Amino acid sequence: MIFAKIWQADMESSGVIPLVKGLSDGQKDIHNGYVVVDMNPLSGQYSGEGDDSNEIKVFKEVVIPDGKRLSYDLFMQLHNYYDQSFKQRDPASPKNIKEINEFLEYAAITAPMRLARKYAEDYHHIRAGCSKEEWIDTLRSIWFRASKGDSPSYFEQVFIGEQGDNRRTLGEHHFWYHYCVNNGPVESIRNENSNVLIKHIDVGRTEKSNLAEIITLTYTYEEIRSNGSKKNQVRDLGGFFVGTSAEGLMALGTVAYLDGRAQIPMELNGEAFDLMMYRTEDTAKNPLSFSPRFKTPVHV
Repeated sequence: MIFAKIWQADMESSGVIPLVKGLSDGQKDIHNGYVVVDMNPLSGQYSGEGDDSNEIKVFKEVVIPDGKRLSYDLFMQLHNYYDQSFKQRDPASPKNIKEINEFLEYAAITAPMRLARKYAEDYHHIRAGCSKEEWIDTLRSIWFRASKGDSPSYFEQVFIGEQGDNRRTLGEHHFWYHYCVNNGPVESIRNENSNVLIKHIDVGRTEKSNLAEIITLTYTYEEIRSNGSKKNQVRDLGGFFVGTSAEGLMALGTVAYLDGRAQIPMELNGEAFDLMMYRTEDTAKNPLSFSPRFKTPVHV
């Protein structure tokens, strides 16, 4: 139940409700915020030619009220650092350390993170009644420590995801807001040696709710090489939570890591899921990433 409690606490604080276009988007509330998920972003009208200016938008509309904006602004500070400095970043730079501290100072005392802290105390991962500074140090150690050498930290893997050559490529995302601010791919992606035509995008969501708390994304595309050869491929981006704030997702990921299991059963709004926790294969077993997985998604 801890994961459902974290999700609900986040929706009541900085998270925004994940609505489904044509199903629950009549519940838009500008005061609490929302994101509208399009289950059929190509609308079945793909011509086969491709358009390098036509962005595929899974998130059709996003409204974040002023009262929730701080969470997203603090995330964007970190996003901009990791995004702009991906190939030559210095994790120990004063700017990066300052922005990490600002985010953790804010996130550590939010409602979803208070639940994560209680879990950590109850299962003796941290000392009961420890100071806010000690709790922040624990979060810093979990999320911002490079797992090995120059390997990305847990934060980078979950919140920034896979970096493509540019924002028009099929990058991998684990945080819905990162996907949103980086824009979706375009129907036709022209690279130096090939042209990638996206034929279909399959969006799956939960079955028992009219919301899109978790979705899966699968791209079917055709790559046409410069020599004229063609290759059809499928890119499965797996599942991720929609509408969660950065601290909400961090709370979920903290508990998933501390739980210790690789596959953790959870339930949300009547639907059963598994949280898949991925770790390094060395003796340290540091966190790499986590993602939700459901067994019976609804597809359009």
